[in-house]
Formats: sequence, structure tokens, C-alpha cells
Amino acid sequence: MVLTSPIVRVKELAKSFIITLGDFSLFSVEILRSSRGLWRRRGLFLRHCEFIGVTSLGVVIVAALFLGGVLGYQLYVSFHLFSAEALLGGSIGVSLYRELGPVMASIMVTGRAGSAMAAELASMRISEQIDALEVMAVDPLEYLVAPRVLAGLLMLPLLGVFFCVVASWAGAAVACGIMGLEPVIFWTQYAKVVDPLELTHCVTKSAVFGLVLTSVGCFYGFRARGGASAVGFATRSTVVVATLTILLTDFLLTSFLPFGFQKLRAF
Repeated sequence: MVLTSPIVRVKELAKSFIITLGDFSLFSVEILRSSRGLWRRRGLFLRHCEFIGVTSLGVVIVAALFLGGVLGYQLYVSFHLFSAEALLGGSIGVSLYRELGPVMASIMVTGRAGSAMAAELASMRISEQIDALEVMAVDPLEYLVAPRVLAGLLMLPLLGVFFCVVASWAGAAVACGIMGLEPVIFWTQYAKVVDPLELTHCVTKSAVFGLVLTSVGCFYGFRARGGASAVGFATRSTVVVATLTILLTDFLLTSFLPFGFQKLRAF
């Protein structure tokens, strides 16, 4: 048995990463080119909008209720130590609209819709259905990929904002209904802090995350090779890579999007 040195393994891993990144870049360019035919595929586009957006409402609502309830409880307990319960509403609003809402909604959709896209396209690839489309002179990227990616771009901002609204009400229900905070104090501070800038963060991040999770899912599904194990590999890779890319992209967007320092003077 020949043992491979750690240096060789690192080099092979780096080489594989660079090749995959290059393939994904070319794949993204092809998606952009194929999106020009969206009007011809508007029926598919609307169908994928329903699949990504409408059918994902259930998991988004459940996740938002639990996360909002946890925020309402944990932040109230922490702020109560400093007699700063009045800041609870604004803190929940900022944390949801800036970070937790877009990220959590995107991760939920990745686990539900992104993995399903990868599995479906991988199954079509190994069963040669994609090859059959090419034989019939149908662009598989325009027919299978572009409607999914553009649907993710449209629906994720809506899901992100919806997640924040539901989680805000859940946080208010726990903080005011269970912990005893006055609803007027909660919502006054909430309305004071949550403004169009917070909505801009939420919509921008959610749109980028929608592009990420659909593009990654279609990429791994479209390039699947082999037998039935390729479907599992594509699904697993989509969830892992899309989630990590969403977190990395969130860090980069947070660094570049405006913060709104004028709010600091309000306190």
C-alpha cells in the first residue's frame, strides 16, 4: 500500500478546487447566455417559482417561528441583566433583517429545493435525458437550468423578507406574551431601528443567496457522472457547498453593504 504524503494530498485538493471553480465559472457564463431565452420558457420559470417559493413556505414558517422565539427569549434574558429590555425590539429586527433572515431562509431552501434540483438533474444526466435534449436541438441550459436560477433570484428575496416578518412576530410573542415586556416598547423600538436600509440588506443578500444555491445545485446535478451514486454525490455536494458559499458570501456582503452609522447616534 502506497501512502500519499500530506503535501501531495493538499496539492491534489487545491488542483481539484481550482478546476471545479473554473468549471463553475464557465457554467455561470453559459447560464447568463441562456437566460436570454427566458420568455420562451416562462411556463417553466413560473413552475420553478412555485416550487422554490410557494412550496418552501412551510419549512420557512416553522424555522422562522422557532428562531424568532429563541431570539425573543435569549435576548430578553441577556438584556434584563443590564435593564435594557427596551432595546429588544430593535435588536431582533436588526439581527433578522441583516443576517439571520436571509441566511436561514436560504439554508432552508437549499436543504429543500437546492438538493432536489441537484438530484433531479443528476438523474436526468445519468439516464441520458439531457443528452436526448441536445439531440433534439434543445438547449438543456436554457430549458433546465436558466429558469431554475432566475426563479431562485426572484423568490429568495420574498422568502427572506417573509422569514423576517414571521420571526419578528414570534420574537414579540415570546418577549411580550411570556417574558412580560410591554408590546408598545417592543414595537416602538422595532419601528425606530428597522428602516429601508435593513430591507436593502435582506433583499440584496437573499437575491445573491438565491443565485448561489440554485447555481450550485444545477451545477452539481448537470455535471453528474456515473451510476446511482452520482445522484447522492450531487445532492450532498450541493447542500455542503451551497451552505458554505452562502456563509462566505454573507461575510463579503456584510463587509460592503452600508451599515447606517446614523442609528448609533439615536441611542
